[in-house]
Amino acid sequence: MPFDTLESAAACEIRSDCREVLPVVIAHLTRRGLLDAEPDEIAAAHGIAPQAVAEAVRAIKAAGPVGVAETSVIDLLLAQARALVTAGEAEPWIVPLVRDHLEAVAAGNTATVAGVLRLSQQDVEAAFRLVRAKLRPVAAVEVAERTGSSGIPDVFVYRTRSGVLEVEVPDSEWFGLRLAEVTPAVRADAEAVAWLGGHERAARELLRQLDIRGSVLRRVATYIVDRQAGYFARGPAGHVPLTRTDVAVELGLHPSTVSRCVAGKLLRDPDGQIVALADLLGGAVAIKARIAELAAAGRVSDARLCRALADSGHIVARRTVAKYRAELGIAAGGLRRRT
Repeated sequence: MPFDTLESAAACEIRSDCREVLPVVIAHLTRRGLLDAEPDEIAAAHGIAPQAVAEAVRAIKAAGPVGVAETSVIDLLLAQARALVTAGEAEPWIVPLVRDHLEAVAAGNTATVAGVLRLSQQDVEAAFRLVRAKLRPVAAVEVAERTGSSGIPDVFVYRTRSGVLEVEVPDSEWFGLRLAEVTPAVRADAEAVAWLGGHERAARELLRQLDIRGSVLRRVATYIVDRQAGYFARGPAGHVPLTRTDVAVELGLHPSTVSRCVAGKLLRDPDGQIVALADLLGGAVAIKARIAELAAAGRVSDARLCRALADSGHIVARRTVAKYRAELGIAAGGLRRRT
């Protein structure tokens, strides 16, 4: 089955309360990787909540190749074109080129497109070559290779349609784990029951440990995500100071418990990026981001950095600025050190 691998990958992306919908939506993918009906039509045909179908489509797109789960070839090509722009391989105007001028591309009519988009003939010719070389009217069934991902996430953060951030942490139910059923005939065999006893106790303990881990991690991650809502909206500039001790005091945990809880854990943000959960903690994330931004604009002394930071609401001593600048690998005066 061509989409088995995609279904398995999407199952790790989708919210657990929508996972049962995933096979239904996968079944509506054509050989091109397109949906054979609109999401709302799929929901109505199967008596499924539209939100659940939308979540399944999102997960499929996150796990699969660019253009998968679109509803038309033009939408598939547009998704591929936007991906080229995001990757820096094409200029933003390639999107209206694909949307409105595919017939001209097929005919090689560069003059018309150059006039409409007010571009040079050379630029349009280069764009035509790129479209022919990079865009395909089919989404490959293989799972696309992820970029920027450094491992399997321990925490998933979703943004609802209303903009609320929700946190999900895998536990035994998330993984679909449970004790295997044993037939009455086996239960009637005393020797088999004795052998099963130890294994069943070990299995129950494993499930219990998974759920305990998930429960504590969910509490900690939910609190951190709620406090760092600005980070998810604006990036590092929206980060607020937050220590492990702050989290521990608020949740009634020992600081060492919080430290162990976040150590080595990865978080998947609503945009699909993987970050270390510990990166959401600390007291100088926004300050360092601002220093890097100011330094990138030109040579800036520590004194000027202090004043600029103060204008942004960050009161920082000059020696602290010098320390952060050194940690960022920025030489005095704003030049980034060569490595």
